[in-house]
Amino acid sequence: MFKQKLTFKNSCNLNLSAIYEGEDKNAPVIILCHGFHSSKDKPSTSRALAQKLVERGLSVLRFDFTGHGQSQGNIEEVAPLAGLDDLNCAVKVRGNSQIGLYGSSFGGYVALLYACENPILALALKAPVSDWSQAQISKDRGKRFREETKNINIYQKAKNIKAPTLIVHGDQDDVVPVEQSKKLFKALKCDKRLEIVKGANHDICGDDLEYTNTLIADFFKEI
Repeated sequence: MFKQKLTFKNSCNLNLSAIYEGEDKNAPVIILCHGFHSSKDKPSTSRALAQKLVERGLSVLRFDFTGHGQSQGNIEEVAPLAGLDDLNCAVKVRGNSQIGLYGSSFGGYVALLYACENPILALALKAPVSDWSQAQISKDRGKRFREETKNINIYQKAKNIKAPTLIVHGDQDDVVPVEQSKKLFKALKCDKRLEIVKGANHDICGDDLEYTNTLIADFFKEI
């Protein structure tokens, strides 16, 4: 078992914090993209999923987006394209390694953007944002996010994704309507699966979260 604390820079020269862990450094690397106001170290989400992935023989790189967790930067200045830059820089940490991507909510949108333009082994998304104009977020942040992404049509771009894709979404999500993931699922042309968790809201938790983390870990195990 190995566990390394890493620091890398994004294009704004900010130091971002990461942890690289697993049993075998030659195993496929799953990069975790957390949600807004979350972190790589949140026990029930990032850390719990990472543990399940490592138990299945995979290695994991989990990092904090700009302004989150132990990374530098102002969270109020973070937007989706800055998140994509962070992810691009995180990928470079692993050199030429083959990667799988996981993204939750904001991180799901970022992971989608990356997967639309780059080859990956597999993609798993939990309550991902596909359309910021239809997401219930704070007024100021919402205006900024919508302005930046107004010319990005994820549903059209997602047709380029070749990797097997799993989407998990609660049917009572009050932040990102489940209809977004249904529309995304229809747009995808790859091997795909949509799992709708009955009764779950945006913050899938408790037994539903345990089920979701297990489902995602098993999905990546098959790559």
